[in-house]
Amino acid sequence: MARATPTMEMFVVGAYLQLTEGCENVNYNSELPNPKEYWIDVVGRNEASQCIYYVDFPDKFDWYPPEMRPDTLVRKLAKRYVEITKEGSDLDYAPDHVHCQVWLPRPPAPRIAEALPKAVQRLKEQHGITLEVIEAAEIARRIPAVVERAVKTNFDYDNLFLRALLLANGRLGYQVGAPISQDQIEAMYRFPRALRSAADIPAFVYHFLQSPEIVNWLAFYAPTFDDLATWMGDTQHSDDLDPLERALENAGQQDEPPDDYDADEPPYRSRRYTADELAEVTGLYLTHIEALRAEAASHRWYGPLQIEIDFMLPYLWRACEDIDPSQIEREILRYGGSRDEMQAHFANQYPEKRPYRAILRVECFEPGGKRAPSYPSGKSMEIPIADPAVADGLLVALTINYVDDFTGYFVLMMRRLAAHLGS
Repeated sequence: MARATPTMEMFVVGAYLQLTEGCENVNYNSELPNPKEYWIDVVGRNEASQCIYYVDFPDKFDWYPPEMRPDTLVRKLAKRYVEITKEGSDLDYAPDHVHCQVWLPRPPAPRIAEALPKAVQRLKEQHGITLEVIEAAEIARRIPAVVERAVKTNFDYDNLFLRALLLANGRLGYQVGAPISQDQIEAMYRFPRALRSAADIPAFVYHFLQSPEIVNWLAFYAPTFDDLATWMGDTQHSDDLDPLERALENAGQQDEPPDDYDADEPPYRSRRYTADELAEVTGLYLTHIEALRAEAASHRWYGPLQIEIDFMLPYLWRACEDIDPSQIEREILRYGGSRDEMQAHFANQYPEKRPYRAILRVECFEPGGKRAPSYPSGKSMEIPIADPAVADGLLVALTINYVDDFTGYFVLMMRRLAAHLGS
């Protein structure tokens, strides 16, 4: 499901979780493992007391179909918080330390207002789960305590609500103040440069992957092209796809097989592609998208109409060779990253790769059609395209899916990358 960008109300909740509930790590718009469920607006983790807080605003529940029966709506809401509680328990939090809350800064839609208390009762009676509904009066009571603690603290969490308070109280200079308008908040999750049309995508792919902000010396995995090459080799297809097939036959270098593989059952081996090769086959893919679309409609091509290219950012310690470490630290904390995790990565030359992995996705879809979701617990940054038409009745979107452990580091690197593209 498509997610909203963080709002000031979300940052208010994030400030409360940080300053009152002691959450060291706060994330916004986190995905649930079930892609059919709406995102969770705010997630806060207090590692010291082993508590996790899942906070929703009810606005997104208005998207449930208006014809949905009232009892179905209650069941949907209850099921959502059963899944959320299970997600928290799967993260090694004890069930009684998983806190589910719905904040109501304003009255919800009448059908949601009617369904929520029934869902609360059903969760308690049938599942032993407590869903807290935080009314507007309680929110108003909590905010002064947050404000009081914010102006007294010596630690800058870089939450935009907290920054506004600190700026208003003279605790921060304007030269280091974070933007606070909604447009500026949204810009944090939008690539800083736009493309003119779909025709610019192949060149963008090349320059993006060749930039110094991307680890490119090992080349790149592109599972979509692996699958396409296999399908074209095994299946009769439209002659219009022959140029793409020939390009894929000559592109990429297969990984070496593992030492202990069975000769009778050769293992699947991914290919690594250079930026040049990926730009070329991406161009051919978009040029012949109508033919591939017809193959998908006839159920011969089984994959989605999208390209996914895996890439990585440099480890934090390596990025410090070109960027002031204090700038990296400031950006990671500003976007709710964990200070302890960040410092561990600064000190480790071979850290876990997960926070650095991302996917450049080229996705074709019909106007108003369903878009592929961001990966669970990840975020999505969109590269705007002024004219996204790629074929008759078909649009293209260019997005970057990334893990939200070090959101600030990712955003910093994308801004630097965008600046290099414009130079």
